[in-house]
Amino acid sequence: MLFSAGEASNKDHAAWQQWRAANPLHEEAWQQLASLTDRLQALPAGIGQQLLQQRQGRRRTLRQCVLLLGCLGAGWQTWLRLQHSVAPLSFHANAGRRERVTLADGSKLVLRAGARLQVSFDDNQRLLRLLAGEVAVATASDNHAPYRPLLVETRHGHITALGTRFTVGLASDRTCVAVQQHAVRLQPWSGGAGLILQAGEHGELSDSARRLPLPPDDTTPDWVSGRIVVVNARLGDVIRQLAPHYPGALLCDPQAAALPVSGAFSEDDPQASLQAITATLPVKIVRRGPLWTLLTRR
Repeated sequence: MLFSAGEASNKDHAAWQQWRAANPLHEEAWQQLASLTDRLQALPAGIGQQLLQQRQGRRRTLRQCVLLLGCLGAGWQTWLRLQHSVAPLSFHANAGRRERVTLADGSKLVLRAGARLQVSFDDNQRLLRLLAGEVAVATASDNHAPYRPLLVETRHGHITALGTRFTVGLASDRTCVAVQQHAVRLQPWSGGAGLILQAGEHGELSDSARRLPLPPDDTTPDWVSGRIVVVNARLGDVIRQLAPHYPGALLCDPQAAALPVSGAFSEDDPQASLQAITATLPVKIVRRGPLWTLLTRR
């Protein structure tokens, strides 16, 4: 308190008067302070000083509380950041079954038997990392602000959903994509040109993004509902799709694999599917133990 101590200069007094005149609230605050000072001076000697010391102690306590709250706030923010940096969620569909997953944003996934997937959401994106197998994605609108795109990432590139339903299958040398609704954008890691696929189109990612023509003698396997629907497909391709759902190894020799086959086969009941195949094609089943099955020409 420069004024009460008699240490204020003419410049200090001028600044003080200017401050009081600048705003009625300033003048009111000054009057309250002056009234408090007068009351303290009217107290017996020592008591006023004691009260001032108590007030100073309270101010120190208040400062300590503010500091503590600041530390708690910083700790809370750190905890929130840690929540965003935790390990991604992992999903795995065991052999012989599909897994259905609903994500935090409402998007729905179906993992084909043998598929492995990691899911990581943050403030910038919704990322699905496909490590093996196939996944069907039905995206939900994101209520997060700002909007976060949904991406499926594989070793060959990433697929950005444009409000859509689509399937992604990972092979050793490429990633295959089929769009059932709306569109997706394909972008290879190589930095090549991207590609937008519309509903009903197929494409693949490898060193580049390519649109694939639909074979006139084949239809997309409806594995999401547990069926394989084919027209004039190779038997070897059908057996390859049934194999993850079969207990043990399911194989097909080269002569049998080349046979054309049409029909709808159940992934959920591969034994019945094999019986239907042997009833319509010149093939037979050879079993060597409970975990080894081979289809050969008759």
